[in-house]
Amino acid sequence: MHPNVSLIEKSLHGITEGTMTLDCFRAITGIRSATVANEILKFLLERGIGKRPCEALLSFSSTDKLKTSILAVSLGADVLRITQSLSWKDFERFASEILVNCGFQTTNNVRFTKPRAEIDIVATKSQLGLSVDCKHWANNERLALIDHTRKQIQRTERLLSTSFEFTKVVPVLLTIYPHARSCYSNLVPIVDINKFHRFVDEIESNMDNVFCISRY
Repeated sequence: MHPNVSLIEKSLHGITEGTMTLDCFRAITGIRSATVANEILKFLLERGIGKRPCEALLSFSSTDKLKTSILAVSLGADVLRITQSLSWKDFERFASEILVNCGFQTTNNVRFTKPRAEIDIVATKSQLGLSVDCKHWANNERLALIDHTRKQIQRTERLLSTSFEFTKVVPVLLTIYPHARSCYSNLVPIVDINKFHRFVDEIESNMDNVFCISRY
């Protein structure tokens, strides 16, 4: 039996790398009942999240928070609310998981030198590539978005000289801020995390409506 999704969301606040007591976990998450806390922890343990060296102690790895976030979303939790509780690094991993679930292969943190630059996620599927810049902040000011999309185009163009196997690549700006609407700056998609799964699912049939860089 699945616990209430809201309790899984609460448990996210208590999942940090390292060891803690059960009482500490309850205090951080606001789950007062020891019985309820133990039921949630059992549910997570059965899914490979966390360990219990003994009844009074818990331990979590660096990836357990991300695993719990993905689990919560699969159970119906709000994507935006979940990702707001993640660090910028977890946010990138979360976006990468969405891409993988949509059939893409992903490479995170692709770096260039001279000049130095980095693309958060490069995703490939057949001959199509996505170059994703993950913005884990709440700035939706138009000029800032335009500047970031311009820089993402420049970074994406540099992918053409790499070994990634695609003939077309789409630069994408992925944001987390509330009340975001899917929009375009010079046809570069600016997508909020709530709409990202649908965007990725539909990108192959929507290529005529987005900015695309061709290898040939």
